[in-house]
Amino acid sequence: MPQPPLTPFLSRELVRSIPFAAQVTNRNAALANAGTIIAAFDIANRISDPNSFIVGANPSADPTIVAVGPNLDVLVFSVGAGTLLVEYAVDSGCLYRSISNSVVPAGVATNISGLRITGRFARVTFTNTSGAASLVEFGAYVRSA
Repeated sequence: MPQPPLTPFLSRELVRSIPFAAQVTNRNAALANAGTIIAAFDIANRISDPNSFIVGANPSADPTIVAVGPNLDVLVFSVGAGTLLVEYAVDSGCLYRSISNSVVPAGVATNISGLRITGRFARVTFTNTSGAASLVEFGAYVRSA
């Protein structure tokens, strides 16, 4: 005679995920030469067991926005030239490591779409390298889908 399963069956219910997005945006920011706009995200703060985090200070003094998602999108437009740096940090007490460093030509929209986030922290920095103040439109977005 067959034995019943050792664990009971779980009922099957339809589940629909809710997309998530967190953003940092700046519109027409008058950015001085060598000035920066920084967007910093903490990807695991609300969804991970805090006991699994490495003990130590966050990798920078920048405030971080709690975000859930594996993908990073960035859009920047600057009247003057600049650079766009994407960095990840494994956890607290770790340093940011460069993942992508792009030149942003004057007057050309630069887009990074669907960059996979592989660290607890993600930071995006736009730096004005034009030699003068420049108007900048900047957006960095963490998304789940």
